[in-house]
Amino acid sequence: MKTQMAIWAGKTAGVLSNLMGNEGTTIPGIVARKLDGGFLRHLRTNAKTIVYITGTNGKTTTANLLAHLLQSTGKKVIANLEGANMVTGISAVIVRHAPFIGWFKDDVAVIEVDEASLPKVVSECPPDYLIVTNFFRDQLDRYGEVDILIQKMKDCLKEIDVKLILNVDDPFVHRFSSLKKENIYVGLGEDACDFQSYTMGESKYCPDCQNELSYHTLHFGHLGHYHCDCGFSRPQPAIEVDKVVQDGKEIHLIVNGQEYQVPLRGTYNAYNALFAIGACQALGEEYEEIQRGLTSFEKADGRMQDFYIGENTWRLNLVKNPAGANVTLSEFFLSNEKKQLIFCLNDNPADGRDISWIWDIDFEMANRDEVAVYIASGKRAYDAALRMKYAGIPEEKIVIIPALRHAVIFAKQKGIPAYFMATYTCLTPLVSILSRETAVREKGERYVGTFNLSFLSRHIKSLRRQGKYHLLKETLRMERNTGSNRGNQDS
Repeated sequence: MKTQMAIWAGKTAGVLSNLMGNEGTTIPGIVARKLDGGFLRHLRTNAKTIVYITGTNGKTTTANLLAHLLQSTGKKVIANLEGANMVTGISAVIVRHAPFIGWFKDDVAVIEVDEASLPKVVSECPPDYLIVTNFFRDQLDRYGEVDILIQKMKDCLKEIDVKLILNVDDPFVHRFSSLKKENIYVGLGEDACDFQSYTMGESKYCPDCQNELSYHTLHFGHLGHYHCDCGFSRPQPAIEVDKVVQDGKEIHLIVNGQEYQVPLRGTYNAYNALFAIGACQALGEEYEEIQRGLTSFEKADGRMQDFYIGENTWRLNLVKNPAGANVTLSEFFLSNEKKQLIFCLNDNPADGRDISWIWDIDFEMANRDEVAVYIASGKRAYDAALRMKYAGIPEEKIVIIPALRHAVIFAKQKGIPAYFMATYTCLTPLVSILSRETAVREKGERYVGTFNLSFLSRHIKSLRRQGKYHLLKETLRMERNTGSNRGNQDS
């Protein structure tokens, strides 16, 4: 009875939250857990098989793709496709999925799990399969160092019976092999793809002897084929991508000799497709069923999503860390067309308060003649603009427009393709704004200026608190310049 009351209360709270104009993504879970503290345990008793996906990048795309593939085979699936991946968010998914009377009975649960939340989630509801995608520096103010995070994740898995699907191109992920579970290794072959070259990522050092790892193939960041003199090395994957070919809006993968057409843009999505394909194979799905499911998949919002504004294509992608941002820039610059680059940066709790990671983005490679204007937007627009300035981008090309809506209006006036990189809490508002622009097309709106004293004031106070007076001076000078830039661009 307590559980049934928790479901009713959660559903009611969700409806009321929506009526008040809130998204109510986690409210049902928060309320349900107040009445039933171990609410997640019900997932274990009502889904035959549970698959968790965790890691820094690729969780949402992998979860959406895997859930779709399984549903396309006729399986009943419960999944948190909106990306609410902490304990309350996952609980909310169960509340919404459960009927008012009785319980659901599904074949598979596909659940994206926040890395730091994994120990709590596993303690309430252990999975049958765990996909570990990768680890990059992401919200270090919340997670702590990656080594500490990984150890906590490994500790929570020691005593449970779980099959691990591991991306062994990542030395961090390979560390989970030491748990001696039933491991399914996946990865990209040595000549699978010609990724752009980037500086070495976070995992330079061997976890066994702490000496520097050697790479004979580096895909991007720190993902590749590595080895150490002590014997630590990338194992041969059971499921490996032999070749990745980008073909317009989709990629073609050759996996263990079989070809898959994946309706995802961006060669880095080869990893996300591989995780989903590998999980399907582990669950007993056949090649023909997987390929048939891929043909009808639609990617999640904000993941290399295209919008058609006027006669131009605009593209939006989520970025959370330097590795993801660098790969995004690489994809943006595959064409040499005239373009504008917009970086939308927030520092809300869901984004991570520490934005120091933006200084590891390779904005130097984005300093190109084909970019007509660089727009810095979001709550930390001034920080984004400073990073661009220190990358050598001419100040006369940088425009600071904190309000997302105003940044879109300004970009629309340029009449050329626009490419957006957005942090997590910028993403949903941007999808909404750009979707409306796509539907309405040209409305004759005119940009009227967006100098925002409150944004500038908060930024200046932040720099003073940190003692970064050289950046404070640069900020004030750039605001004077960008003010004249806005006027010139408007006239």
